[in-house]
Amino acid sequence: MSLLLAVPVVLALLPVLWNGFVLWDDDLNFLTNDAYRGLGWPQLRWMFTTFHLEPYQPLSWVTLGADYVVWGLDPMGYHLTSLLLHAADTVLLFHLIKELLYRGLPPAVSRSASAVGFGAAFGALFFGLHPLRVEPVAWASSRHDALSGVFYLLTLLAYLRVPDEAGRTRGRWLAASLAAYALSLLCKAWGMTLPVVLLVLDVYPLRRLGTGRRTAGVLLLEKIPYAALATVAAVLAVHGAAVEAMRPLGQHGPLARLAQAAYGTCFYLVKTLLPLRLSPLYLLELPLDPARPRYLLSLGAVVGISAALFLLRRRWPWALAAWVCYGVIAAPVLGLAQSGPQIAADRYTYLASMPWCVLLAAGAARTWVSTPTRRPILITAASGVLLVLALLSAQQTLVWRDSRTLWERVLSLDPTNYVAYLNRGVVRQAAGDLAGALTDYDAALSFNPGDEIAYNNRGIVHVARGELEQALADYAMAIRFRPTYADAYLNRAIVRETQGDVEGGVADYTTALRLNPGLARAYYGRGNLRAEKDDIDGALADYGEAIRVDPHYPEAYGNRAALRAQTGDRAGAIADYRRALQVAPSGWTGREQVARALAEAAARNP
Repeated sequence: MSLLLAVPVVLALLPVLWNGFVLWDDDLNFLTNDAYRGLGWPQLRWMFTTFHLEPYQPLSWVTLGADYVVWGLDPMGYHLTSLLLHAADTVLLFHLIKELLYRGLPPAVSRSASAVGFGAAFGALFFGLHPLRVEPVAWASSRHDALSGVFYLLTLLAYLRVPDEAGRTRGRWLAASLAAYALSLLCKAWGMTLPVVLLVLDVYPLRRLGTGRRTAGVLLLEKIPYAALATVAAVLAVHGAAVEAMRPLGQHGPLARLAQAAYGTCFYLVKTLLPLRLSPLYLLELPLDPARPRYLLSLGAVVGISAALFLLRRRWPWALAAWVCYGVIAAPVLGLAQSGPQIAADRYTYLASMPWCVLLAAGAARTWVSTPTRRPILITAASGVLLVLALLSAQQTLVWRDSRTLWERVLSLDPTNYVAYLNRGVVRQAAGDLAGALTDYDAALSFNPGDEIAYNNRGIVHVARGELEQALADYAMAIRFRPTYADAYLNRAIVRETQGDVEGGVADYTTALRLNPGLARAYYGRGNLRAEKDDIDGALADYGEAIRVDPHYPEAYGNRAALRAQTGDRAGAIADYRRALQVAPSGWTGREQVARALAEAAARNP
């Protein structure tokens, strides 16, 4: 019967199936990333060794690789998998809540199967239908949230069986819990604080902590394997964040991080109670001033709530347990180790919201028992709340329909969001709206004058408009703000090559390759300039490197073929011409020229 809970969740979020990939990591994860496409050994090796876009998430990549095998690049399949995983999380949470209610509620309530069932169903559906859950489902790149949630919940369900068993059976449940935990961490490491959550559950509602020191020691020893797994996951997470440029303390100091953490703690609680004006990107202000009223109020609220619940711990142990679990689960995503442009994110509530769902379930179960004559009113009220959440979620799915809709939603909530202007500019540029893209890049730079990506992208627009001097100025600014920006050097080299600046072009191509040896276009461009300088050996070497990096580069094959023919290597030239035709797209403008050259070479060397 619990599977029926998946039905309203699927129906509420069903519109995600008609959403596309969005310009918010989906392009980098799926549209331009060949490495994940499939489940062969090369793909699996990449999945288990990569920190692509920061998180170490090999199992998440495995599911995305499976999606590619089945669906190719059809986003509907990816969204369907995420939706089904979220529905599974809702069902698993229902069972977890039931177990916790049986252990935590007074006997008068816990012995009522109808009360526990009603409460657990309400708590689970509150989780599954809440608009904050839309982002992890509607955003294909957030697959790790729902997937790790499945194994996180299985970890807790297995752990709850440990106190009820003895001997080998107890050991098996503990081993099952550890195995599920390891799998959760392989999806994403944000469950790294679970050992602390388990200790909280040991105190309440499991009441495993006795008065003797031996009992506490046994419970701590029991958590060592969990802590070991969590430590490994934390190290991998920090390494991945460092690869993707974690913000240094000099830029975002300890006080600012503490203020951000307090703000996030309150922000997520408020959005859980009042899920309005949800945004795909709540921008982190830099520098962050901890003395601003909203941060001081947040810090005061966190300290005040914590102190009050501690003082009331004997009367309301359930409230303190939920508050501590919420804070502990949310801790890894509160900005204490900040990377990325966000101060908060809807997806960060996925696991952290579960303690509140348990509390709501407990309240509903108590009300069910205490007011038996008003159960129809209770059912109606609960259904009304869930219906409102479902309607809000259905509406929120439309925000993720496409990239243009996504970023215009962000700008409607925050007209100063430079990331949104930058990304909408890319969308406009791809659609051929160069004037609109230029306007958006100008806006991004007005709010963030040091945005090297906006300078680089604006330079590309200037090139498309034939404004080469403006483009060079923008590329220079991009390099000034990020001296290691390989793409900016590459783009400036292309303009210099166009203007006939051979030495400047070679220098920029060389710098770009030093910073990123995987730029096939840089090898190709430097090869062209070396050929102009009659450096035939250097040009041949560069064309060869371009082909090594990108074996489907028809221009590189064609130019190398021409040089080989010039040096008398007719066999090599014919081979390159043939290969150019094999890999060339049907609309490639050089196809006719290559075909003519191939025919001439074959005629001279029958």
